[in-house]
Amino acid sequence: MRRIFQILGCVLMIHLGWTATLFAQEFEVGTSITLHATKPVGVPLHRKDPPNYWKHIPTETQVTLEDIDSNGKWLIVRMPSGEQAWVSTKYIRVSNPLPPSSTPHATRSIHTQSSSPTVSSDDDEEKVWQSRSGCEQVVRKGGRMAEATSTTMRIATWNIRWFPIGHPKDQPGTSATPTDIDWLVCTLVWMQLDVLTVQETLSTSLANTAWNTVTQLLAQQTGAKWKWYRQPCGRPNDHHIGLLWNDSLVELSQFESLWQFNSKANSARKACTFGLRPGQYVHVKSRKKNGVDFHLIGLHLKSGPTVMAVEQRQKALNSIDRTVAPLVKQDQDIIILGDFNTMGAGDRQSQTTELKYLRRKVGKESPGFNDLKLTPQCSQYFRGRGGWLDHILVSKGMKEIQGKKARVTGYCGVANCEKIKGKYPAAYQHLSDHCPVVVEITNQDKD
Repeated sequence: MRRIFQILGCVLMIHLGWTATLFAQEFEVGTSITLHATKPVGVPLHRKDPPNYWKHIPTETQVTLEDIDSNGKWLIVRMPSGEQAWVSTKYIRVSNPLPPSSTPHATRSIHTQSSSPTVSSDDDEEKVWQSRSGCEQVVRKGGRMAEATSTTMRIATWNIRWFPIGHPKDQPGTSATPTDIDWLVCTLVWMQLDVLTVQETLSTSLANTAWNTVTQLLAQQTGAKWKWYRQPCGRPNDHHIGLLWNDSLVELSQFESLWQFNSKANSARKACTFGLRPGQYVHVKSRKKNGVDFHLIGLHLKSGPTVMAVEQRQKALNSIDRTVAPLVKQDQDIIILGDFNTMGAGDRQSQTTELKYLRRKVGKESPGFNDLKLTPQCSQYFRGRGGWLDHILVSKGMKEIQGKKARVTGYCGVANCEKIKGKYPAAYQHLSDHCPVVVEITNQDKD
C-alpha cells in the first residue's frame, strides 16, 4: 500500500450514501476521487500552481490523487485522459475512503521470522528490487544485503527521484509514480545502512510527512531510533540534499550548508541560489567506544548534458580543497558522496572524458581523494543504458575505509549494468531512476 497522506483544515464531502464534514481526513496517493461540481458549468481545473485556470470538466468525473500542496487546500490529480491538473479540495468526493483506524500506518511492520539475519543470495537481491512484496518476503525470512556488525559502519548515497512525488509536477506523462514508501523502507531494512545521504528530496509538508513515516517505520522494524535532516535553504519544490541515519548507532552533528559547492552561489546567505544545491556537511561519529569518526559531505551537482553544465560541475569540484581546508586541520578523514551528474555533454565520449577529469581533479584537491570504483559500474539508467553519476570520494589518508570499491545495488545491480530493453523495472518506476551506492567503513578510530 502506498503511503497515506493527511489533508488538514479542509472541509471534505464524502459520498457514502450520506454526507460528512471532516477537518482531518487521510488519503492514499492513488486514491480514486470523484469531482463534484457546485455549478452547472462543471469543476474548474488549474494548470501548475493555482489559481491558474485551465478548463472545466463535467461533474462526477473520477480522477486519481497524485499530490497535496503544503497548505492542504489544493490537490494534484490525474484525469482519465492522463492529463494532470490542480483542483480545490472543495470539489472532491472519495470513491473508496479509508476506514477509520486507531492504529497509525507505521504499525504495519515487517516481522522477521529468522532470529539471525542472513546474507541474501543473488536471487533474494533480485526479489528485493523486483517488487515490494518480494522485498518484504526476503526481509521477513531474515535476508539482508550484508551482515551488520559492530565492527563495520555502512554508509550510502541514493538519489531518490523527486521524493516523495516521484516526478516533476509539470511532467504528467512520465511513467514514474510517487515514491512507494513501504518498499523504500523495506529496502533500507535490507541494506542495514547506518547513514544515508539523499538527493532530490523536496521540502514540502508532504515530504516532511513522508520522512517522518520512514523513520517511524524503520524504528518499528529495526528496534532502533532513526532521524532525518534536510538542507534548510531553497524553495519547497526544489531539490534538497538530506540525511537519514540510525541514531542508536551513529551520532551526527555540526550540520552546515557549504555554499561553495553551488557553482552559482557567492555567499552562505544565498547558498541555494538559482535553485542549485550547496554541499551538505555533517560530522559523523560512531556511538561505539573508540569507534570511527569522520567528516561527511553530501553533493548534488548541476544536472544537464551540455557544455555549460559540465563547466558548472567542474567549477564545484574546483572548490573542494579550499572548502575542506578547515576540516583537514581537525581530521583528515573526509568522505564526499552524492550525485555528481557526470553525464558529459550529450555523448558517450564526453561522459568518459568528464569521468576521467573527475578522478584526476579530486586526486589533486588537498588532501587528495580516491574516487571509489563501483561494482557494477553504473548507478543510474537513461534510455536503457547505465551511467555512472553517483560517486563516493574518500580522502587518501583515511585508514578506516575498506578497500577501494563501493557496491551498487538496486535494479542497476540486478541488471549488472547491462542494457535494459523494453519496460523498465518496477523499482525504476516506484523508487528512483538512480540506485544506492554503498561503502563499508571499519568502525574503529585509527587516527
